[in-house]
Parts: sequence; C-alpha cells; structure tokens
Amino acid sequence: MFGRFLKPRWQHANPDIRLKAVEQLSPSDDEATLARLARGDSNSLVRAAASGRITDFSLLDEIHQRDEEPSVREAASLRIMALLAGTAEGAPNSETRLRLIRLTGNRDALAYIARNSPEEMCQQAAIERLDDDSLLFELALESKTETLRLEAAQQLRSLSLLKRLSREGRDKRVTRLAREQARALQEKIQLEEAESARVAQLADRLEQHARRSVDALYGPRLEQFEQQWQESRNRATPDLAERVQQALQHCRHQLATLQEETHRQALADTARAEREAAAHNLYQLLSHTEPQAWEAQLGELRSALATQKRRWDSANEQAPAPDNDRQAFDDLVSAFERMLSLATEILDARDDPARLRSLSEQWPTGYPKPPLLSALATEPREEKPASAPGRPTASPHQGLLVALKRELREGNLRHANRLWHKAQAIVEEGDDPALANQLKKLESRRAELQDWHRFAAEPKKVSLCESMEALADSAMDAPQLASAIQALHDEWRALMSSDQDEDQALWDRFKAASDRAYEPCKAHFAEQDALRQQNLEKRRQLCEQLEGFISAQDWSRADWQGIWQIRQQAPKDWKAIQPVRFTDAREVQKRFSAILSDLDDKLKDYVEQAEAARQALIDQAAALTEQTDVGEATRQAQQLQKQWRDTPWLPPAQHRAGQKQFKKIMDGLFAERNRQHAERKAEQEARSQEAQGAVEHLQISLDAPFSTDGADDLKDALRAVEQFHSAALPQSLNRQAQQLRRRARERLDRQSEWENWQMLQQKVENLAEVTECGEASLTLAVAFEALAGVPSPEAERQRRLQWQLETLPSAMKQQEFAALDEMSRLLKAHDQPVSTAVRNRLHQALAVLEPGSE
Repeated sequence: MFGRFLKPRWQHANPDIRLKAVEQLSPSDDEATLARLARGDSNSLVRAAASGRITDFSLLDEIHQRDEEPSVREAASLRIMALLAGTAEGAPNSETRLRLIRLTGNRDALAYIARNSPEEMCQQAAIERLDDDSLLFELALESKTETLRLEAAQQLRSLSLLKRLSREGRDKRVTRLAREQARALQEKIQLEEAESARVAQLADRLEQHARRSVDALYGPRLEQFEQQWQESRNRATPDLAERVQQALQHCRHQLATLQEETHRQALADTARAEREAAAHNLYQLLSHTEPQAWEAQLGELRSALATQKRRWDSANEQAPAPDNDRQAFDDLVSAFERMLSLATEILDARDDPARLRSLSEQWPTGYPKPPLLSALATEPREEKPASAPGRPTASPHQGLLVALKRELREGNLRHANRLWHKAQAIVEEGDDPALANQLKKLESRRAELQDWHRFAAEPKKVSLCESMEALADSAMDAPQLASAIQALHDEWRALMSSDQDEDQALWDRFKAASDRAYEPCKAHFAEQDALRQQNLEKRRQLCEQLEGFISAQDWSRADWQGIWQIRQQAPKDWKAIQPVRFTDAREVQKRFSAILSDLDDKLKDYVEQAEAARQALIDQAAALTEQTDVGEATRQAQQLQKQWRDTPWLPPAQHRAGQKQFKKIMDGLFAERNRQHAERKAEQEARSQEAQGAVEHLQISLDAPFSTDGADDLKDALRAVEQFHSAALPQSLNRQAQQLRRRARERLDRQSEWENWQMLQQKVENLAEVTECGEASLTLAVAFEALAGVPSPEAERQRRLQWQLETLPSAMKQQEFAALDEMSRLLKAHDQPVSTAVRNRLHQALAVLEPGSE
C-alpha cells in the first residue's frame, strides 16, 4: 500500500510534480527517462519540458515530426536550435555542430544559430547556408562582428537590399562590398535584359523564317537559328520560348515536308530500278540457262526465281509498279515456273519414254530442251537368265532374315521377337517359302533365349510389381511420384521380351498397380497441361503482337531504337513463357523465328545505312587532321560534332565502335588546338610580364620629382609602354597603362610650364636681400600668395584684400590668364630687394604651383 509513495517523482500522478521532477533530471544520466516522458507523457507541458532537456537529435526530430501538440513540437525545435548553436547544456562539440549546420536546410535553425551562437565559426557556417535576403540584410547590419556582417553581405542577392546596405551599413568594408555586389548584380540584370532582347529578336527572325518559302538555304539557315536558340533558351521567358517553339515546329514541318517528298521520289526511283533489274535478271536467266541445268540445277533455279520475286515484291512495296509492268513480270514468272514444273516431271519420268515424249511436246519452243528430252531413244530390255533347275531360290526378305539372326546371336530377345513376329506374318501370307525354312532352323535358338529370359527376368518383374504396388500408398508429392512411376516403367521395358503372351499376366498386375499409383498425379499434370496450353496461347499472342507491330510500322519513319529494344526483349519474353509442350510449340516456334528473322533483316539494312552516314563523318573528321589551320579545323570539327549528334541511332555495339573512332579524331584535333592555345597564352603571359615591368617603370617615372632628366626618363618609359598593343594586355593592366600614359602625356605637355616655373624660382632666389623690405615687396608677397591660393599672414590680410580688389580683376581680364604668367610679370616689374621672410613666402607660393605636383 506504500508502493505509490516510493515511485520516482517523474511518475507522479500530478503533472505539476512531474514537471518539477523533469527540471531535476540530468540530460546525460537520465536520458532514457527524458525520452520516455517526451514520447509518452499524457501532459503536453511535461512532454515539452522533457523535450527541452534531450540531447539526442534523432529523438528530437521524431518528436518535432510526430507530436500532436504545437507547443511540444516548438519545444523540440527550440532544443534542436539551441544544441546546434551551442547555447544549451549537453551540446555537441564544435566540430560536430559545424558538420550538422552544413547539412541542415532548416531556415529557422540557421537564423537562430547566426544570431545566437557563441562561436563565430558556427555563425559563419549558418550564414553561408541562408538564402533569405531579408534575414541576411538584418545580419549584415546587426551582427556582432565585422566578419559576420561581411559574410552576410556576401550572401545577399537582392539588388534593392544591397543598395540599401551600401547606404546604411556600419562598416566601410561592408558598404563597399555592398556597392560592388550591387554594381555586379546590376550589370548582370542589364546583361540578362540584353539577352532577353536578343532572344526576342531571334523569335522575330524565326517567325519570319517560318513564313518564307523553302529553298536550298532554308535548312542551313534553320540550323543556325536552332544553334542560336540552344545557346539562349535558358534565358528566354516562357512566352518567348513558346513563340520560338511554335516557329521552329512550323519550320521543321516545312523542311520535313520537302525532305519527305524528296525521299519519296528517291524511293520511287530506287524501286523502279530494282524492279527493272529483277525482271531483266529473270529474263536473262530464263533465256541463257544451259540445257543440263534443267536436270542438275533445279534447286538453284528455284532459288534464283524466289530471289528475283522477293526483290520485285520488296521494290513494289516501296513504290507500286504500273499495271502493265506488273502483268509483264507475272507472265515472266509464270513461264519460269511452268518450265521448272516440266523439268521436275521430266526427272520423275526418266524411266518412262512415253511420258518423256509427251513432256517433250509440252516443252516451250525457243528454249533448249533438257538432255533427257534430247536423247530420247528406246533401249532394249535385258532378259533375266532362267534360274538353274534344282537350285534353291533366295528369299526376297534376306535383309529381315540377316537382322533376325544377328539379334538372336547377340541375345537381344526383345528385338529378336519383334523381327520374328514380322517374319511370321510374311510366311503366313505364303509369299516366301525360303523364309519359312530359315525360321524353322532358328526356332531352337529362340526357344533357348526365351528360357533364359524367363529364368532371369521373371523374379525382377515380380519385384517391379511389388515396388509399383508400394507406390500406391506413397506420400510423395505428384512430381516425385510421377518420376518414380516412370522409372519403374523404364525398368519394365528393359525386361520386356516382346512376347505378350508370356508377359501378359505380370504386365496386367504391373499396369493395375501403376494406374492406382498414378491416380494422385492426374490432377497435378492436368494443371500442368492447362498451364502449358495457356503458355502456348501466350506465345501465339506474342507472335500476333509482333506481326501486328511489323505490319503497322511505317518503316520509312520507324523508331529504330524502340524496334531494336523490342528485338532484344522479345526472346526474353518468349523464354519467360514456360513451360510449354515441345511438340505442340514447334509450329509457333517456327513462326516466332521467322518474325525475328524479318526484324533482323530490317535492322541490318537500317544499321548499314546509319553506319555509312557515320563513316562519312569520320572520313571528314580524318580529313580535318591534314589541315594546317587548326583553328578553322576545330571550328569545322564542332560542326561535325553537331552533325554526329544528329546522326541516326545505332545499337550500342555499333555505336561504341564508331564513337570511339570519331572521338579519337576529335580529341586529337582539340588537343592540338589546346597546345597551340597554351603556346599563345605563354607568349601572352610573357608579353604581359614585360608590359607589367614597363608600366611599373612608367609609374616610378611619374612619381619622381619633375626635372629635365626626369622628363627624358619619362619619355623613354612612355615609349616603352606604348609599344604594347592594348588588346594584348589583361584588362586591369591595360586600364592602368592607359591612365599612366595619359598622365605622362599631360606631364610632358607641361614641360615648358615647368621650365618657366624653374625660372621664376631662380628669379626669386636672385632678388636682392634686405633686413627690412618696403611696401612693394610686401605687396609682391601677398600677390604671389593670392595667385597661388595660399593663406597670407594675419597682418597682411588687409594688404592682400586691397591687392585683390584693385589689381587682380584687371589681370584676370586678359586672355588666357595664368597664375605663373602673372607672377612672371610682377617679378619683371619688381626691382626692389626683399627680406628673407618675404623670399620664403614667395618660394612657398611658387611651390604650390609647381607643374606636375598636383
């Protein structure tokens, strides 16, 4: 009665107590208990709490998939996310979590890990798997580290969000990356729009092509359009794709109609030539056959007639012959068959001169007669010599007598009895007294054999009867029982003497026991017979299906691959229809073999034509290897590859043989192209390296201070860069070279300006020096500072303002006003000494205006 107080708290009837007990359970030590509660507790809160402490991912996934309560499924989902993120107790190690994160596609779990995982590697792995642009934008703005924000920005694929991120991003690197990706995506969109426009243009051109009449260029032009479509179809909208498909279908229909008409005419011409050849050959054979052939070569003549008839009929099926041609050929065949029939009758009547004379009269005039008719003559009959008086006449059944003696001598009583009974029947008819005398002489030997047979065989026959009677009560199954009965019958037949009178009693006993033993087998073998009959009918149906398929087939447009597959499968289906009775299945087997032979003939003709088409392409490909222009050869090879793909289907064995040969030639061509391409690339890389050195030297020359020697060096560096053709340089290097060339030309264009600046520097340096300078020198200093745009000392601001208001406007009204020219004019007009401070101010102003320093 106190057992209920000793139960664990997690088994308490009160769900609140069970809920508190779950909180005390250890995820590792109480794993089984937590699993039991999560799966089977009646309270959803307890199941949810237990799910929140499980560490087994497979169990959590099971709960998430199967629990009826949303709260429990949510708890399991949160637990999975926490374990993957590494924020829960008992989470797997970081390596395991990384592997699981890279395998999961759960968007909520990936978002949770990206936001909350304490390990940056896990967060990065989760971000790499995310494809939600809104979430990635949020992470690119709010992730804790710049690395994560960069990773999120890298995964963004929305143009609007990339532009927004470039404005709102927290990091320069993130905003720069967003701008670059937005620019790349914008270019991609523009490229896709341009491709769409090209596809639309292609659709318009195809529709125009579909409306034009078919001519010699119709097919090649259609192939070009189809190739362009294959290259662009992935970028087409569904509407454009439908337009193109309709136009292509119309074009193909027009082209197929023309090709079909051409093919039909070619077939008609071929059929007419075949019919004429068959009739001509048959006429030649009939007219030039040697007389001896009508006796010695009748089989060959019949075969030749059958061959020409098949040839005519085959051609007539392709294209029916006119009625007069048909009638003429039938008359020729009838004449040939009549002569074959007469020749056969002549051979049969070779010993009948009267019949031969009658046949000679029937032989057609104008054709040489067979030798039997040509050599008709009456031969005298030879009279048989009379038998010598008193000499015994030999038996006309000497062969039977010899065989009987042999069997008796060898002790084969069974065969001897059979021959004995046959000889007795002849004697009873009274036709051969000599045979009767010989039988009397052999009676003693036969009686001796019969005695030995009774002595040796009768105990064995009794034993066989007993064995057969024992089988009547046997528990063997029907097939085993039938085999045992058959074995006993075989042994009985081996003991038979062909003397039914002697064997009849034991045979009756044996037969009765056999009938009783065989009774259980009748039902089984009746079922077997029914099954064999059903299978025989199935084989007939298979033949009918194949014959119907062949007769309904349009062989000019046949699916040869499907026909080949049917040819391969038909024998398997035939063999699977087992068992059948061999004797009953002979005719249907012949029928099936004839069907397969017919299919084989048709397949053989097709394969020969298809192989010829492929061989022509192989020959063309082999010819390309002799060309010196490898680029043109490979372009033609690509066209041949397209034609190869469009060649008629071939069975695998023939296909592999041709494919191997064609591929070997193609591989050789493209390998040579790649080799030459690699050589050109190596030359280009060497040229690029040389150009890179020249560009770097030009950069150094531009960075050097501007001087006369520097100008000469800059000219040399510029000439070195300009010798490289822009198209031969990599894009980035070409862009850099163009910028540096522009800067160098601009700098060289300012050579005279720099020389003027140098002269001004020298003039300032040559001014006489005093301790205290006058107003003119101070005015010169503020003028230089104003022209250079540099600040003047505080005490001189008023003087500078006055100069700017009074003197500068009039100077600026001059055409092509330049600061250095104005400074030169002011120095030329100034003839007073300056102080050191003023000289320094003049030099500082000039330094700002040094050409090439900006």
